[in-house]
Amino acid sequence: MKNSIASIMTVLAGLAGSASADPADWTAGPFDMPESAIFDPTHDRILLSVIGGHPGEADGKGALALLSPEGTVLDAAWVTGLDAPKGMAIIDNTLLVADLTRLHEIDLTTGVLLRSVAVESAAFLNDVTSDGEQAFVSDFMTNRIWRYAAGEMTLWLEDDALAHPNGLLIDGNRLVVGSWGQGLRDDFSTDQPGSLLAVNLDDQEVSILAPDLGNLDGVVRIGAALLVNDWITGQLFEVSENGTASVVAEYDAGLADIAAYGNTLLLPSMLNGTVSAQSYP
Repeated sequence: MKNSIASIMTVLAGLAGSASADPADWTAGPFDMPESAIFDPTHDRILLSVIGGHPGEADGKGALALLSPEGTVLDAAWVTGLDAPKGMAIIDNTLLVADLTRLHEIDLTTGVLLRSVAVESAAFLNDVTSDGEQAFVSDFMTNRIWRYAAGEMTLWLEDDALAHPNGLLIDGNRLVVGSWGQGLRDDFSTDQPGSLLAVNLDDQEVSILAPDLGNLDGVVRIGAALLVNDWITGQLFEVSENGTASVVAEYDAGLADIAAYGNTLLLPSMLNGTVSAQSYP
């Protein structure tokens, strides 16, 4: 795992300077590998997960940062001592953070770590999405999705069709999944590009919304627009209801777990070490 991630970071570092990026409303940084950003409406601020070390190592170097909606860094080390924090979601006053093999529960007001839930047989917990009552967590390496409810984690779905699930979004009565792709190689390239998937919340049937888009990461909705990004290329796709995918923006390689609030996109760039905000469309 260590050599695999090191290989892709070396390869993609060379790409980071070559891709074009649209101007953002603001850009903040530097951060040491920012992976995911979400908006906290209760406290009117942005939460940013910062890996701070190796993306696959339990090294205690990870942190969470706080920013204002205008991009001012309020606290670069609001929570420290995590390992490789990635996706986040909020239930009531609890912030959920995916961190390799654990899901952290953090007091949203104080930043106090309340509990770390060990997830049996998890390998690389990645994204978290919530409807305010329950949450779903992707495990990138095991083709599994876990469900969190009432403080408990249970295995909700295991299916090879998930093809290394990354970004998640509860979207009505379905869970939208950004797949990395089939045939994962040591350098994190794939034999086949990932598709945007939908999993029915009632019967867990997996269907394809848009096939063969790329190595997909974050999934968000802004109004009628369903958006997903490719980590490798930095492309942002808008996917229509009939499955047509259009490239609507291009950013640097390493664009990670995007988020949205209102008509604002939050764009964490792992390789550039920044997080940006941009209005959409």
